[in-house]
Parts: sequence; structure tokens; C-alpha cells
Amino acid sequence: MNKKNITIGIIGPTNSGKSTLLNNIIGEKLAIVTHKSQTTRSAFKGIKIIDNTQMIFIDTPGIFDAKTKFEKAMLENAYIILNDVDLIYLLIDCKKSINDLDVNFLKSIKILEEKIFLILNKIDLIDRELLLLKVKDFNDRYNFKETFLISAKSGDGVKDLLEKSTELSNSDYWLYPEDQTADTPMARIASEITREKIFLFLHEEIPYLSTVETEDWIKNKSRSITINQTIYVGKKNHVGIVLGKAGKMIKSIGMASRIDIEKILNQKVNLKINVKYKKDWSNKKEHYEDIGLNFN
Repeated sequence: MNKKNITIGIIGPTNSGKSTLLNNIIGEKLAIVTHKSQTTRSAFKGIKIIDNTQMIFIDTPGIFDAKTKFEKAMLENAYIILNDVDLIYLLIDCKKSINDLDVNFLKSIKILEEKIFLILNKIDLIDRELLLLKVKDFNDRYNFKETFLISAKSGDGVKDLLEKSTELSNSDYWLYPEDQTADTPMARIASEITREKIFLFLHEEIPYLSTVETEDWIKNKSRSITINQTIYVGKKNHVGIVLGKAGKMIKSIGMASRIDIEKILNQKVNLKINVKYKKDWSNKKEHYEDIGLNFN
């Protein structure tokens, strides 16, 4: 059996369901999934083997109108990735129309259209007749390779999408070991899981002005793992909010994060989280490098 591989970039506007799709395909929690925009900050790779084909999926940050240096670095990273992949999944919330999308984003996908699968997501939330009109509108304007209608949450339509994707695979080798499901360090995945909980438990600007660093990963003799993390916030008064009254908020965040990390590792985890104020953390070169972004 000849081994083949294909690298697929997943791109789309914020809240289109990219991370949900990746987690559904891989069968593990690798990417942040929340109702808030801009939660994915750098690219995550998930790996799936179907028959003789190893599929490498890259989940990129949602496309939005970037204003800050940090946001622009996120988008630059996404577009660099798309130039290097074999196939692109363009994921669109089917409740959106083409006129809702960013003009610069539409110009970018026009350049790449011949290696794009258009994927309209959340099909269970829209009338079928209206859905087909939107399919026609997109395909009248762009020359996509294929169009798929799916529900990333339920998995409806995902099997057909994957089967069609494997037909485009190439090469006679796999890029990663057979039992590997991600090329992202587990410490970074753990950081992202905790950051997801900040988005879920806290509101307003706090999640967007915070980051999580996993500083220690200790394998204990009892076969458990002790993980030490620090949540860095952008304003001094956010420290108390993240901690909560009598430490209740940070305990809730930590408990939810620990449960998800244990599911991935399939072993007991002792998760310890500190909260610190770090002025202008989003403008620090080392933070960009830690999550694979270009600081310049």
C-alpha cells in the first residue's frame, strides 16, 4: 500500500466553525472553540489517517479587520500558511452572505480559488432553498474546486469532504509517525485549553488582553503530571477579576481546563495556575515567537 499525504489549510471568517471542524475530524480537542471571535491566535496542526493517506490539517486564525500589530501578525501567518498547503478549506457560516465578508479577504481567496474547497457550515440552521441560492452566488463569483455543505458540530457532510480530499493526496510517504495526532507541543495545547476557559468564564476585554504560558511540565512517580501555568493579564485590575472572590473564578477555570487536559492525556493532571499582570505583553517579541508569529 503506497503511503500518501496531503496538507490542508482551514481558513474563514471568525466564528465560522474552523476549530470545531478540526476537533471533529481529529477526534480530540486541539483547538479553542468559543462563541467569541479571534480566539485562535496561531496555527494548530491536527493529523488524521484515512486508509493510506495521512492528512495534515492546519487551523488558522479567523479572518477579521486587523488593527493592532499582534492582530496583523496573526493574519500574516495565516496567509503564509495558505501559500504552502496542497488544499484549502474555506469555511463560511452559511447564514452569512458574500457581502458580509471582508473585501481584502475576498481578494485574497480569489488568488487561491483553484485550490479551495468552499465549505458552507451550519447547514442545519438555514432553509434549504436559501442555502442553495448562496451556493450559486459564491460559485458565480469564484472558480472553486468543489463545494460542500456540512455541519461541523454534528459531522453531517464531513465524511464526503474527507473522502474527496484524499483523492488529491500525493507523494509516497507520511510526514509524521502513525500514532501522532498533532505536531503542536502538548504544553502549548494545554495553554490554549486554559485560555479557552478564560473566554468561557470571563467577558468584555479580559480574554482578549490575556495570555497563558505553561511554564512547568513535571512527570511524577505516581504517573500523574503536574502542570504549572501563569495567566498574564494586560491590566492590573484584571488580576482580581480573574482570581474572583476567595479565588472562586480561578478555581473554576482551572477545574474545567484540567478535565479537558486529562481527557487528551488519559492520565491524572495536577494543574496549578497563577495570575500576574504583565504590561504590554502583546508587544513582547518572545510572546510572538512562543506561538509561532513573526514579530517584525
